[in-house]
Amino acid sequence: MNFTSFDQLLHLDARCTLAMAQGAALLIFGDCADALVRRLAANSKIVCMEATARLLFGLPILTAPFPLFVGAVMTERNTLLDQMSAFAWIEDNFIEQPRAEVFGLTPFGEQPVLFVRDFDMDRPVEAWLQTPQPASWARVVGAAIASSRHSGEAQSLMPDEAALALMALNLPADAQPFVESLAMDVAHGVPLKTALRQRRKTTDLALMRVCDGWRVFSRAASTVRLNPLQDQSNRVEDVLRLAPPKRW
Repeated sequence: MNFTSFDQLLHLDARCTLAMAQGAALLIFGDCADALVRRLAANSKIVCMEATARLLFGLPILTAPFPLFVGAVMTERNTLLDQMSAFAWIEDNFIEQPRAEVFGLTPFGEQPVLFVRDFDMDRPVEAWLQTPQPASWARVVGAAIASSRHSGEAQSLMPDEAALALMALNLPADAQPFVESLAMDVAHGVPLKTALRQRRKTTDLALMRVCDGWRVFSRAASTVRLNPLQDQSNRVEDVLRLAPPKRW
């Protein structure tokens, strides 16, 4: 596999409001997004903008301070995996197939020869986006769902719950029955990864790509649901303020 552009890699596009500070980014969704943005914008160190964010997903390399943004995986049995479901395959097979080759680009556009065994699988996958003017990288540290229907304090969502909530917010109306069927399975104790796998052969590839993407994202960044009209805590701001600086 030969990748010459970051756009060729596995990615997820999300229409959202971006809040950025110190090389960290937060995705904001929901019917109260504007209220949360106004509060964040009062902090001069946080920049907010409407954007379609292209998220790349990186695996942390054991011997380098930066990740490899994944484009495809070649298993030890010579099966090429070039869809977002490759991340689920790595989760399930990194011990049994350590010599599976992972193709992609570093943040510097390099294409190292790396195998699954070369990654730190004790750390979660990372979500990153490129920032324009000047071009740089920002790590996506979380997503905030600002909802007028939420009551009480801000609520941290578990990964599968977060993925389903983000699918519901980002997928079109004709895909909502599919999301609801996934949510029913998860409510009955079926892991989201399993629920997606069971539907893979009978579901449109583009829809599966987005659903797999949000499942990966939910493991790369925290997701919080809040009502900014009621909750005036600084929890969301703290996510950006405490984000670790870029290591490279």
